[in-house]
Amino acid sequence: MIFEIEKLIKGPLFNCQNCGQCILTHTRLICPMNCPKGLRNGPCGGTLDGKCEVIPDRDCVWMRIDTRRGIDSKTVHLPPDKELFDTASYVNFFTGRDRETRLPQPVVDNGHVAATSRLAEKMYRGEFVVTLEIASPRTKSGLDRVERTMSRVAGQVDAVNTTTNAGGVPSLSSIETAEVVRNHGVESVIQFCGRDQTEEQFLDEVDQAVSIGHQNFLFLTGDWLPDTARAVNQETWFPMDSLQMIHAVNRQLPQYRDRRGIVPFIGCASNPFSTPMEVSVQRLHNKRHAGARFSQTQAITNAETYARWYGELRRGREQEPRLTIPSVPLVGSRRAFEILCRLPGVYVDPSLRKVMELSDFQRPALDWAFEISEGVTRNGAAGVHAMNFGMPPDLIRAFLDEIRDRAITARTGAGL
Repeated sequence: MIFEIEKLIKGPLFNCQNCGQCILTHTRLICPMNCPKGLRNGPCGGTLDGKCEVIPDRDCVWMRIDTRRGIDSKTVHLPPDKELFDTASYVNFFTGRDRETRLPQPVVDNGHVAATSRLAEKMYRGEFVVTLEIASPRTKSGLDRVERTMSRVAGQVDAVNTTTNAGGVPSLSSIETAEVVRNHGVESVIQFCGRDQTEEQFLDEVDQAVSIGHQNFLFLTGDWLPDTARAVNQETWFPMDSLQMIHAVNRQLPQYRDRRGIVPFIGCASNPFSTPMEVSVQRLHNKRHAGARFSQTQAITNAETYARWYGELRRGREQEPRLTIPSVPLVGSRRAFEILCRLPGVYVDPSLRKVMELSDFQRPALDWAFEISEGVTRNGAAGVHAMNFGMPPDLIRAFLDEIRDRAITARTGAGL
C-alpha cells in the first residue's frame, strides 16, 4: 500500500525508478536511477557534450546533478541492494534497511599503504612509462596472437593492459591473457568492468589475480552491452560503478599486504573531453580520494584540450607525482578508424580525420600520434598508453622504439 502511494507521488514528481533506497536528498532531487546504467556516483566516461552515452539525445542525468550541487569528494554511495528494489523507500528509511546504501559512506584513506608493482615504482619516481593495450581473445586459441604480440614488444613496454569482454563481446578472462604477458617478463594492467559482476564476484576475481602475483588493476564502469535495449529500467542497471570498485579494493589494501605480500596498484579511467570539464575533473578527484593511484584517459586526439584539463586537475597539487597516462590511438586502418569514431566518450579531432583522408595515411597517422604524444608529455603526462587501431606491427614497433627518446626531448623542452 505504502509502495503504491509512493509510486503515485514520486513517479510524476521525480520520474522515480523504485530502487527502494532513495538518495534524492543527496542529488538535488534529480533521480540518478534515470541513468540507464543506474550509476550512483557520477557520470560515466562515455559522456560527451553533457549527453548520455547510452541514449545520446538525452542529457546525462549526472551532469545535471553535478552542475547543481556541491560534490563531496570523500564519500561514496555503495551499490544498491537488489532486495530493496520495488519496495517502499519510506518504510526502508524508517526501519533502517536502506541505511548503508542510502547514505554516502566515507572513503578510506589508505594512501600510506604503498603499491608494490614495478609500474607503481617507476611512476612515483617520475619515469616516463609506456603501456600497450591487448584485448583478450575470444577463445584459448587466440592466445597465440597475444604470444606473438608479446614476442615483438616485451622489451619496449612497462606494462600491458589486458581487457576482457571489450565492447560487451564475450572473451577469455583478462587474467588468462595477463598470464601470457607475465611469461614475457612484463607486468599486466588487468581491467575489470563494473557491469560484469556483483561486488562479491568482483572481489573474488581480484583476489584470484593477486594470489598468483598480479599487481596492477584498472577499474572501469564499462560500456553498454551491444545486445541490450537502450532503455532505463532495473534490468539494465550495472551491479557496480568504477568508484564503488575502487572503494571496495582500496579498503582491503592492508589485508592484501598482510595476506599476500602484494598491494594492488589501483587505476581508473578519465575523460578530458567530457563536458562540463569541471565535472570530469571532480569525478577523477572522487576516484583519487576513494583510492585510485593512477589514471588512463580516453583516447586523446587533441593535446591542447588535454593540457587545459590536466592543468585544472593539477591545480593546487603541482608538487604531487604525475600519475595520469593519456591514451594515444595508433590508427592504421580505415575500418578501425570507423570503430574509433563510434567508441563511447571518444572525441575525434579534425586533425586526425584529415590524416585519414590521405590515400597513403599510415605513416602520416604515426607522425600524428607522435605529435599528440609529445604534446601531452610537454603538459605533464606520466607516460603514454598506446591503443592499436589497425596499425601494422612494424609501425607499432617504430612508435615504441622512438617514443621514450621523444618524451625525454619533450620533457626537457618543457622544463619538466
